[in-house]
Amino acid sequence: MQESSVYQHFLETAGKEHYERGLQQGTELGARKTAIKSLVKVLEFKFDGRAVQALRPALESIQDLQRLEELHDEALRAETFEAFARTLGMNGNE
Repeated sequence: MQESSVYQHFLETAGKEHYERGLQQGTELGARKTAIKSLVKVLEFKFDGRAVQALRPALESIQDLQRLEELHDEALRAETFEAFARTLGMNGNE
């Protein structure tokens, strides 16, 4: 049995769209994981590692990459761990 050219075109187009969507999602996930890792490293360098690990679930629940980047900048500026934790709590988790 031979497939129609319309069916073949549909398969090629749908496959390409799924591939591109998967690639985009993978790129976003990788960027998010990198942002979280960098943020945690800054916090651990500046503050107590155990306290930082307590925040990890909250940080990992944030889906917005821009928000994670803002928090990274806040971590660099924070004078104390408590000040950073307040910033995180004030603005909530996505």
